[in-house]
Amino acid sequence: MRHTLVDTSVLVEYLKRQQESRFVNIQPPSEWRYPLINPIIFSEVVYVAMGFLSGRAPRTIKGNPERLPDSLDTVFMILPDYAFMEITRESIAIAKRLIKEYAMFPNDALILATCIEHGFVLATLDEDFLEPAEGEGVRLVTGV
Repeated sequence: MRHTLVDTSVLVEYLKRQQESRFVNIQPPSEWRYPLINPIIFSEVVYVAMGFLSGRAPRTIKGNPERLPDSLDTVFMILPDYAFMEITRESIAIAKRLIKEYAMFPNDALILATCIEHGFVLATLDEDFLEPAEGEGVRLVTGV
């Protein structure tokens, strides 16, 4: 069984779909093998959730804890259900190459580099990964 790194796009889509049910069903689908996130994904999901759940631009929340949505606690409770993969020096070296070769954004390059380094599958709804993943031999799960 191969591990699956779950991209921000998948988790954000679940957040949007489950808002009314207070995110009860955001658990990783059973067909994902050993679902993981990394620090980039954690940061992106929390940032997007801050804005989405509060109805404000996330930058307007900075320095104003009273503007944080109470439901953000649910996001913090859900993210630990995913195993956490640190970004290594090797991932950074791979990401630098990906940025130069595919003109990827740094966060996307670090996500894909984590998959390359560890042989993970990438679950994503982001089309930006299609060409680089194919070029690098990373299997994508896109129909989530």
